[in-house]
Amino acid sequence: MATSLSLKWPPGLGSLLSGLLTTSHEMASCNFLSQLQQRTFIQMRTVLKVADNSGVKTVMCIQPLKGKKVARLGDTIVVSVKEVMPNAKVKKGEVVKAVVVRAAMDHGRCDGSFVKFDDNAVVLIDKYHGFYLGK
Repeated sequence: MATSLSLKWPPGLGSLLSGLLTTSHEMASCNFLSQLQQRTFIQMRTVLKVADNSGVKTVMCIQPLKGKKVARLGDTIVVSVKEVMPNAKVKKGEVVKAVVVRAAMDHGRCDGSFVKFDDNAVVLIDKYHGFYLGK
């Protein structure tokens, strides 16, 4: 004959525990999503820092070139200028090309090492000739 063991919780304790479990699960999934968002490839609408002295502070990726959906280190992308210093060569809203020089997503090398940076950054280049736009 099998006996069953039943636990009786004080009133309200069961709902409190289930609420704690739900919120801790939501927080864990939220932390996972925030880590996932921090370490992704450079894609459309990604805001990037500019690592040259052209006077541009931030740009937004419009499209990675060569028919790809995402860009990594060394890839050329088309960007729109979002924030500039007062005496910059490039004006706000202009569309230029850029090369990715820092990417937060880790990049594997042939020797087995990985390169990863804290932020995403680009260097602006001339749209037609490929020259560096900085001074």
